[in-house]
Amino acid sequence: MDLEERTIEDVGERCEVCGAKLTSAELQAALESGEPALCSIHADEVVPIADDEAGFGG
Repeated sequence: MDLEERTIEDVGERCEVCGAKLTSAELQAALESGEPALCSIHADEVVPIADDEAGFGG
């Protein structure tokens, strides 16, 4: 089991969904956002969920 601590600078060169090699712009976006390394196709599919839209009544 790999328990080594990883920093945000340790972004893979491939999309975490499909394994496509990332462009320099995609790598930069992952570094700046702190989100997983995704190709532009899969990054466009990510939809943030607001607290009031999460399906929890209040």
